[in-house]
Amino acid sequence: MATIKELAKCCGVSVATVSNILNNKPGASAKTRKLVLEMAEQLNYTPNIVAKNLKMQKTRSIGVIAEDMTIFSIPDIIDGITDYCQKQEYQILLTNLRLFKKYNDTYYNKDDYYELVRQEIKKLMEKQVEGIIYVAAHERVIHCIPDNLPIPAVMAYGYSKSSKIPSVVVDDVSGAAAIVKYLLDQGHKKVGVITGKPDSLHAQARLVGYQQVLFQNKILYDPGLVAEGGLDKRVRIPLRR
Repeated sequence: MATIKELAKCCGVSVATVSNILNNKPGASAKTRKLVLEMAEQLNYTPNIVAKNLKMQKTRSIGVIAEDMTIFSIPDIIDGITDYCQKQEYQILLTNLRLFKKYNDTYYNKDDYYELVRQEIKKLMEKQVEGIIYVAAHERVIHCIPDNLPIPAVMAYGYSKSSKIPSVVVDDVSGAAAIVKYLLDQGHKKVGVITGKPDSLHAQARLVGYQQVLFQNKILYDPGLVAEGGLDKRVRIPLRR
């Protein structure tokens, strides 16, 4: 693969002239521009983007740390990040911690994996990423990203509880409210709810949305129509006329 110096030598011009032409900068004559571009094609010249980015102190890369790519919500979040980065001509460097595969959901309320996360953050920073996105598998409060990180960081599907690290989460309150409102608009007055685990922030927020719509429609909240559920258990809400 030809270097920019070899390309300049073949064209009989300076490296600076070749660089300006390849970066579509003015200054070179039409004849010289045509010569350089044709010679670059003949030599199959490919710019060293890594060297260029390091010189500019820009790698146009974002580090993404996923707790576990097998969790249903994470692939779509990663796809959304990738889609936007591609439009902005950024690349992502993805790290899959595989925490759910290793520990099931027992790690949700622990912090002994934080050091692993910080090691991965260090590795990504060594690759000079311009920012880091941490994608959680379960919405909860997570303090695994240091507040003094020298590059921007964002928590997705989790709460950092830090003013320096923004959190992007699902609006469970509004989502649940929209569902309940739809049912009430259809003429139903008794709407049962099967919640998730009691410590689930999703379940708590959705119950708030449910209660808000009942209150707005002057319907008394009935605890008997709410049952605690989960992915691994069956529940029954009694039907009352």
